[in-house]
Amino acid sequence: MQIPASLVPLKNIFFPWTESPDRSWLGISFLTCAYAEHAISRMAQAAPAVGHNKTSIRIEWVDGERYEARLDITGATAEAPSPIASHIRRALEFVAGRLRPGRMTEEQQRAFLTEGEQFSPGRAVWAAKILDGYDIGGSP
Repeated sequence: MQIPASLVPLKNIFFPWTESPDRSWLGISFLTCAYAEHAISRMAQAAPAVGHNKTSIRIEWVDGERYEARLDITGATAEAPSPIASHIRRALEFVAGRLRPGRMTEEQQRAFLTEGEQFSPGRAVWAAKILDGYDIGGSP
């Protein structure tokens, strides 16, 4: 997939740790989202029938920006077209105030965002910057 020239390109995706029994993907620096998504899909095939395997993800872009998260991998993750990109996009949209889960009221969201800014000033602006200007893979 060709990314728009206006987006900061991905440098690598790395899985520092996983609970998955398939640890063959640890220690590999994936240079594209597609390869990392393939690895997650393979780990999902080893997921338990009930529950999930936690997996840490670290993404770095060529300008040095980094994003770290934890993805809960289930068997259904193997069926998702872009589980990493979707997870990152939803998380950043939430932190940027662009996405409100249906179970959360506007007041609860405002309180969450306000508290988040107190603990990590500028995080909503940073999340919006990554969403708008960086290659996160998958389709928006």
